[in-house]
Amino acid sequence: MSRLLRVLAVGLTTTALAITLDVPAHAAASACTHHLSGPQVCISTDGASGSENPGRVTTAWTNPPQSRRTATVHITEPGGQRYTLTARRQRGQLIATFTPGALPDGKLCARYQGSSRTACVQIIDRT
Repeated sequence: MSRLLRVLAVGLTTTALAITLDVPAHAAASACTHHLSGPQVCISTDGASGSENPGRVTTAWTNPPQSRRTATVHITEPGGQRYTLTARRQRGQLIATFTPGALPDGKLCARYQGSSRTACVQIIDRT
């Protein structure tokens, strides 16, 4: 009888685990430049994995000079569209956040004005 209870308990545990893992996963893509000198630039997304929509996109200059309160960020979307944002100081970093909507496959990149370093994440549409 105890063997039957053990098999039943393992089966129920496996089923419960499978049900909890069946929730759609959200992918967080991120990338940073890794240079010891100059600005370190990062970009991250919080959209669903395999979606054409990257969700909310955040760019950051992680080590700006103390005197900087704002900075211009140049964004390049897959397909070549370019625009600028203004990053503002938050918790010691310069941060800009935006929501671009659906994008074609390719790289979504951020570059802070005055720096030649660019951080990019790959957008992949699997829908």
